[in-house]
Amino acid sequence: MRKHRFARSGPDRTPTSLLRALSLGLLLAVPIVGFSQKLHKFNNLTEAVYFFEVTLYCGLATDAVIRGYHYLEDDFRRTHHLTSEEMDKQRGRGWSLAHAEWQNRGLGGFRAWCVTEGREAAIALSSFPPPA
Repeated sequence: MRKHRFARSGPDRTPTSLLRALSLGLLLAVPIVGFSQKLHKFNNLTEAVYFFEVTLYCGLATDAVIRGYHYLEDDFRRTHHLTSEEMDKQRGRGWSLAHAEWQNRGLGGFRAWCVTEGREAAIALSSFPPPA
């Protein structure tokens, strides 16, 4: 009796299947490693406000996220000696960027944005340590 050409009797251990499995493993590991390096590395207040606004749009702004954002904002103010006007200007830019991105996503398109960027922002902001 002839076997069906798609039927397999056991696991595929050819070099191409092993290479595929290795490639898939690397693809899954790289974002995790990349994100862990980005944690707490906000380049400026505008970027921090953008990510905070993303958590607000996505409904991910928990008490820990809000606290972390305030710690981060205070840290930027102290380390960069920002005036109230400079803080307001950067906050406005961050809010505008987040709002434009939200509008750009269209009806329902923001869901994927919330699952990826929103979730990462919530994790990063909520883990920002209080000032020493």
